[in-house]
Order: sequence, then structure tokens, then C-alpha cells
Amino acid sequence: MKSLGLLVTFLALSVSAQSAGFTVLSGASYQTAVAPNSWAIAFGSALAQSTAIATPLSSGEWPTTLANITVQVDGQPAELYYVSSGQINFLVPNLTDFGSVNVVIANSASGATLTSSVMLQNSAVGIFTSNSTGSGPGAILNGVTGAPSPFLVVTPENGGGDLRTRLAIYCTGLRYAGNSTHDPSITNVAAGVTALGKDTAGNQYNFAVEYAGGSDPTFPGLDQVNIVLPAEVDGAGVISLTVTAENFTSNVVTFQVNSLPASQIALAGFTLSTNETIGGTAVTGTVSINGVARAGGFPISVRSSDPTIVTPAAVTIPQGQTSSTFNISTPVVGSIKNVTFTAQAIGVSFTAALQVDPSSLAQLNLFTVTNPTVQGGANLNATVGISANAPLGGTSVQISSNDAAVVPPASVTVQVNSMTKDFTVPTTAVTAVHTATLTATLGSVSRTQQVTIVPPVQLALSTNSVTGGTSVTGTVTLGTSAPTTGVNVTLSSNATAFASVPAIVNIPGGQTTATFTVTTFAVTAVHTVTITATDGLVGTATASLTVNPQVAGQLQSVAVSPAQVGGGSNATGTVTLSGNASFGGLVVALRSSNILVATVPLTVTVAQGASSATFTVATTKVATTQTVTITATAGSVSQTATLKVQ
Repeated sequence: MKSLGLLVTFLALSVSAQSAGFTVLSGASYQTAVAPNSWAIAFGSALAQSTAIATPLSSGEWPTTLANITVQVDGQPAELYYVSSGQINFLVPNLTDFGSVNVVIANSASGATLTSSVMLQNSAVGIFTSNSTGSGPGAILNGVTGAPSPFLVVTPENGGGDLRTRLAIYCTGLRYAGNSTHDPSITNVAAGVTALGKDTAGNQYNFAVEYAGGSDPTFPGLDQVNIVLPAEVDGAGVISLTVTAENFTSNVVTFQVNSLPASQIALAGFTLSTNETIGGTAVTGTVSINGVARAGGFPISVRSSDPTIVTPAAVTIPQGQTSSTFNISTPVVGSIKNVTFTAQAIGVSFTAALQVDPSSLAQLNLFTVTNPTVQGGANLNATVGISANAPLGGTSVQISSNDAAVVPPASVTVQVNSMTKDFTVPTTAVTAVHTATLTATLGSVSRTQQVTIVPPVQLALSTNSVTGGTSVTGTVTLGTSAPTTGVNVTLSSNATAFASVPAIVNIPGGQTTATFTVTTFAVTAVHTVTITATDGLVGTATASLTVNPQVAGQLQSVAVSPAQVGGGSNATGTVTLSGNASFGGLVVALRSSNILVATVPLTVTVAQGASSATFTVATTKVATTQTVTITATAGSVSQTATLKVQ
């Protein structure tokens, strides 16, 4: 299913109509941010003197020069796919200096150079669409058969026991989600990606993401997200889909899910709420099917291997539902009893096992960590507890961790005639915060505790990107409380011309944190500054701050107040910008549609650093009510307001 032709098809779909100005957008979604190793489009005019479509080089890369055109992003050459007067499709280089970056288009034949900028983020996911508009039907295929929409929730070609349909969503700007250093060993970033759907009835679906990353290492810029269609979307019709990575949400695309034939609805699962219980308590069973139950519901028979265990003879999944629950009552027992339950419907069956224990058998009922946050190298203090006194020889509880920085003993033993056991869990030194899960297990019962291992010094900024001249708050955090005399942490900046910090920040005795102010200065280009905090006794931490040049405000609106006056009276006009005016201010041209009724000055200037300015609209007496249009123009942007003169 994956081929070079697939990539070329998606890029070709992105070819769109020319628009004015030099603007860089996502090559899939047309959103205003792009990511490293993603496809982007430059829209403009007179970008090139001819039209050309590239062919890949023998290395699998695309050329960096096409029809005499080159594109550089933050000084790095970009691979090109399509070049024309109004549009250039290019691959954003693999950069890690995020923020607003320069994009330079150069024409070696004419010597012309055009410059713009674009917001570069580590993730800026855009989903390709079949109509090249950034919306509507998405570039989505069945992940096994390669068939396009519409889909069914079951794909028999999957083989095996799991026939749920997997969809492959083709996109760009996703592959480095959660991997800001672009470590090539990290190829699946599904853990940091979500896929949300919504049907026309308003039902929402959080699709399971099994894979997210590059579609194929040999196809630059083409990413892929594999999702699982749950039974609940059977027959849902048109579903609107978005994909989110690192708080950036893609464009909205659609796909369609049709109804399974009624003859293909089948039992798909049977589970118990627990696999071990004390006799005399109830357990919940859940049966599920592979689609939505049709009219009359879907009946399922349930039976037990032990006649003393009471189950309903049949369970019916109601019409429109995909699962149903029921209760299983267990008797009081004098010894351990193992029971097998079977759910069956139309030749398909599933089993589930249950261990019924006597009340005298100890169960794990306690697992706590009294100090869940410690500095790496210190011990955690934990306790396990059981529901009855341990027998002769004690009761062994298994302990495990999902993080190598937390190293618990493999097991701890609750001693004979005791119900609890205290123990310590060693940790290792870390350079970043680690959040780990500790698990205690006895038989089929497990309990978990989340713990946090911190480095000796942490440094955080209130924001990682600001406009020059804006202050930022920094926070230094120690792994342990400062001694009675307090701690002086040394601060430094590697570029004091762009951002400066105080020489030290004091953390008072008994405290773990203190804040300080980072002062930034006006810049003419994007600069990344490294702030460093050092406690000479324990360690060092750094944080990066991007200082951006001020973006000049653009004309946003013009208003006249009051909107209706008597002839001979004055009104006040106000022009408003999208931000502050840059150096020298912004001159806005003014025009009245009827100067015999209402006059305005030729221009009004929004002063440097201001975002608005006012002007006077003078009117004359009129015999009948007149409506005058006031037009404000700055650059290529015009805004209007109306004034009634009576």
C-alpha cells in the first residue's frame, strides 16, 4: 500500500490556486504553523518564472533547486516538489530551533530574493485531504486492504482474533511529537497523539492510536496515524476527525463508516470485573459484540462450569448498544474454587476464569508510599497490607516498577501473624523529572502508586517564547528543602544582549522553590537564549527562551461613534490595529464616500507602540438622511464603517 506514488499523489493534491502575498502554510492543512520534516506551501505572486514538478533523486530525496528556484528555511536548504509563479511546495528541513523563522526564496536566473517567515513548531500536524482544500474527505485508507472510505468496523482480511478495522490517516508534521531532539531511534510517537471523532448525531469518539510517526523512512515528510474503529461507530455515517499532538490540533477532515450487514454482527468479547474474589460477593460480567445490536437486541447465552455459581441463562445486548453487563453471585466457600464461565452466540464463544477464595485467605488490600516525591538517589518508604494474618512462612507480595530510576525489591514478605510490611524502594540520580508507577501484586490482585523522582535542581520559565521587551518569570526548584541558612542558586544567560537574569536567586531555609525575573530586550530577529541555574553543591539545570522580534500591528478595523448624527455635528472615528504600531508608527489613509456630507482627514497616524488612533468626521446639514461610508486603508488592508447623517 505504501509507495512513492502515494506520496506524489498527496503532494499533487496540495496544488491550489494562486493568492496574493508571500505566505507559508502547512502543505496538508493550510494552517499557519509548520514542523520539521513536513511539507509546506509558499503562496504568493512572481515566485518563479516557470512551472516545474520535481522527480525524486536516486537517493530518494527531492532536489533543492527546481526551475532556478531555491528555498531556505532558517538558513537551511529545503527540498522542492513543485514550483510556479504563485506557489512552491517544499519540505521543511529537520530543524530544532523553534519559533518564527525566516523563509527565503531565491531565483538564480533573475537574481530576485523574496523573504517571509513562518512559525516553526516541533509538531504541527496537518491531515492531507482528497480535494486539496484542507477540509472535507481525508486521505484515509483501510490499513490492511488499502481500500478508501466508506469503511466497516470489521475487516476480515485482518486474520486472527481481532478483526477490528484499522485506518491509516496520512498527514505531515507529526513524526517528532514528544521527541524534540529528533532522536531517530524513536519511531512510534502514538503515546503523545490523540485522534478524536464526532458524527452528525453529536456522538464523540476517542479513537485508540496504535501507531503515529513516519509513513516510511524512504518517503520524506509523509506521516501516518493508525487508529482502531470501535464497534460503537458501526453505521455512524460521516465522522469528522482531528488529530492532536503536543497541544497542536490538525485540520478537520471526514470519513464515512457504513453499517455492517446484520448477518455479520457477532460476539466479540467476554470479561469479568475481576479474576479473583472472596466467596459471597458478586462479580460483574460484560459481553460485547463487533457492531451495534439491531432491532430486538442481540441474545447471548452464559453458563458456568460450577452449578453453585449463579449466572443468568441469557444476556441480551439492547438495540443500538454494543455491550451489556450482568451480575454473577458467588457462594461462601471453605477452600479455593476455580470456575470457568462461557458466553456463546451464533457459533462464537468466549471464556473467562474466576477464582473464588474463602474469607480467611489473605488478600492484598493496602499499598501506600508515604513520600511519593523524592530527589533521585533517596529512598521511597512504602507499605503493603493484607486482609488477614499471614500464615506460617509469611505471604510474599510482588513489587515492580515501570521506570529504571525506581528500583524496588522484587518481593516483600508479610511475616507470619502480621498484616502489613514496611519497606524501602531505592531510586537513582536523574537529570530530569521521572514519573513512575509502582505495582504491588498478590495473586490476581494488584494495587499501584505513582511516584515522582526529581533532579537536584529544576528550572522552569513561565513561557518559552516571548516578544523582545517582555519579562518572563523563572522558577528554580530544589530536589530537597533548603537548609536553615537557605541556598543561593547562581543564574546566568548565554546571551545577555537578548535576555538577562539576576546573578543569584535565594531559596529560603525550609523551602524548595524561588522565582526570579528574566528581562528581555527588543530584537530584530529570532534568538534562542539558554538560561542556566547552578547550585554548586548539587547540580545544574537549563531552560531555553525564544526571543522574537515585535510583529507590527496590521489594520484591523475602523469605527465611527456615534453611528448617527445630526447634520453639522461631528463624529469620532477610530482605527484599530491587530497589535502595536512598529517604529515610526503606521499611516492609515482615510476616505469618505460623500465629501459633501461628511469629510475626514486624508490620513491618521497610529503612533509607534500604540494600537489605535482617532480622527474627526465633520458633517454638513442635509435635507434628507444620508449614509456615508468611511474607508480606512493601510498597505493592502482596507476596513469600512458607516455613518448616518440626518
